[in-house]
Order: sequence, then structure tokens, then C-alpha cells
Amino acid sequence: MPFYRYKAIDANGRQVEGTMAADDEPSLDRALKATRLWVVEAWVVGPRPAVTQMESRPGGGPKLSSKAKRRALIEFCTMLGYQTKVGVPLVQALESVGQHCDDPKFKEIVTGLKEELEAGHQLNEAMAKYHRTFSSQFIGIIRAGELSGDLTNSFLEMKRYLTWLDKLIGDVKQATLYPAIVVVVICVFVLFLFAFIVPVFANMLVKLNVPLPLMTQLVFGAGDVAKQYWWVALLGLGLVVTGVRLGRRWSPGFARAYDKWRLQIPVFGPMNHMLALSRFANNLAITYRAGIPILNALELCRELVGNLIVAEAVMQVQEAVESGSSLIEGVQRAAVFPPLILRMVAVGETSGNLDAALDEAANYYNQTVPERAKKLLTMLEPALIVFLIGVVLVVALAVYLPILTLVGNIK
Repeated sequence: MPFYRYKAIDANGRQVEGTMAADDEPSLDRALKATRLWVVEAWVVGPRPAVTQMESRPGGGPKLSSKAKRRALIEFCTMLGYQTKVGVPLVQALESVGQHCDDPKFKEIVTGLKEELEAGHQLNEAMAKYHRTFSSQFIGIIRAGELSGDLTNSFLEMKRYLTWLDKLIGDVKQATLYPAIVVVVICVFVLFLFAFIVPVFANMLVKLNVPLPLMTQLVFGAGDVAKQYWWVALLGLGLVVTGVRLGRRWSPGFARAYDKWRLQIPVFGPMNHMLALSRFANNLAITYRAGIPILNALELCRELVGNLIVAEAVMQVQEAVESGSSLIEGVQRAAVFPPLILRMVAVGETSGNLDAALDEAANYYNQTVPERAKKLLTMLEPALIVFLIGVVLVVALAVYLPILTLVGNIK
């Protein structure tokens, strides 16, 4: 399918330029009319890049951890953005990046990109051979930058996106790390208490032939179970975690059900929903601002929202736009988008500043998610302390009630 460069007029009479894949010019004209753009001029600039099926290809270069890859790509975009801005040839810029790269795996990737460029390939084509490192979104934006001649802005746009993503992940982890540690410590303490401490008192009281109240019998029974089967609880937890990971990877039905459950669980469900919406708004703004046509931008966003239910809604929007509806009409038909997204898309589409409106929505969610996580921590901490005090109090009463009975009998 050829890739067209076009000039068009929007509903407000302003000239718009961009690129889009289409079978022919009539198909291009129909697709743009669906987004309320009227073609003035169009010409073929090359074949459509295969950016949506890269993960299925073998190879892909060295595999980096998510955090290391994100940090390396931020530095990569920063250096290439500034070097191309002052006119340094791309091959020399890549050579400089490779010399300053500390990660040997990423240095190998940069060297491979340089060799591909020296062999006559474009940068987006070279990146497609390292799809483990460069996402479809990344390659699509670089492709748009090469076609428009504004590669510098593409690098800086990806730098802003990766920096935003790194900060968002860091804020969420920071807000949830402490309660997670507290929960783990309390669970380990309770397991240790019932598996090793309670049985000692149980044996002592049994030897003294002291009549045991019902509470004491229940606590000592729980201690006997924990002492014999504590390893089953740990093994079961490990099997559940492994099973969920494998199920999400190999079973589409399980993965969809799990993502739906993530959106419905109390307290955390709304936070997961907002994270997915933030990714949708931010990625659509970036790809649209980079000059990627709205249909291709929605296709890329579908892969990046991080939740299958929201991804299905994005696909519904994509199909609606492809069939001739406006973007806001497609978004309104999908049930997962809240009024904020609807209003921002409507305002952005009407004013011609869709990327700026989506940025505002993303910024709102970026601030709201960490704030809600911190509020949850504020509520969770005293609840955990009360729970721990309750457990210790029950165990203490279970031990001391028989002792008090024994002392009474002696008197």
C-alpha cells in the first residue's frame, strides 16, 4: 500500500499537511473526508512502513530491561535531537551516541543502526530491525519525521514522551511501594507468629492439662495448621503469580478477563482506568502532533494503552473513523471514555488543536493517579496497624485466658 503526502483544508479553512497510507488517491480522499479534511494536493512518498506487526518477526536485537531501555532511549533521543538540530549528519550523530553509551547492549544497537544507515537504509527501517527496543510508536514517529524533514522534532517529542512515562511509573511505584512493603511484613509476621510462637504456648498449656476456651482452641488450631502447611501458602502464592503471568501471555480470553477485573476491583480499579486513559491521551497527542494520520495514530495507541478492554474501545473508535464518523462520534460510542476525554476530544477537534487538548487530559490524569495513591496510603496505614494490633491482641488473649483460669484454680 503506498504512503501519501497530502495538503488539505480543514473545516475552519486552515491548511493541514500530513501523511497517510491508502490504496489510491480516491481512497485517501475518502479517508480524509471522514476526518473533515478536504484534499488539495497529494503525492506518493513511499510504501507504508510495517510498524504494527514487528513483534511477530524473529530477532529484534538484544533485549534490555524496561527501566534500562527507557533511560537509554531518553538519552538517545536527547543526543540525537540536539545534534540533528545543529546540522550534524545522522551517521556521525549515531557514532557520538555510541561512544557515550554505557550499556553494552544498547551500544550494540546504536552501532547496528549506524551500519544500516551507511548501507543506505532510512533510520526508521533500521529501527524496525531492533523492534525489541524501538516500539511501533517510536518507529512511526521517526518515519513521519523523516518524511516531513523534521527529524529533530520527532526525537524531542519522543524524549518528552519517554520522560513523562518514566516519571509516571516512578510516581506510581513510589506511592505504592511503602504499603506493599508493610503488607508483606505484616503477612510474614502473622505467619511466623502462628507457625512458631503459638505452638510453643499450645504445648505448654496442653502439658498443664488446662481447660482451653473456644478462642484459645481456634488460635492454637490455626497455629498447628500454619506450622505444618506454611510452605503450602508460599507455594500457592508463587503458583498464582506464575499462573496469572502465563495465562495473560498464552490465553487471550484469560488476559481479557484479567484486564476487565483490573478495571473493576475496588479502589485500584479507577486508578488502573485512569492510567490507561492517560496513556491513550498522551500517545494520541504525540502521534497526531508528529504528523501521523489519525487512523494510524489510533492503531498505534491501541498497542500502548496497557489494558485490553481500553484497547478494544480504541479499536471501536478506529473503525468508526474509518467508516466515515468523526473522532468525537467514535469516542462517544465507546463506553470506557469518561466525560473529560469526550469534552477534550470535542474541543480539540472543533478548534483544530486536538494534541493540546489531549495533553491537558493526560496532565490531569498524571496528577490525579499519584495523588489518589498517596491518599490510599494515608487510609491504608492506620488500617494495617489496627489489623496487626487486633491479631496480636487475639493471640495474647488466647494464651492468657487459660493461664488466668489456671491461676484461679490454684488459689
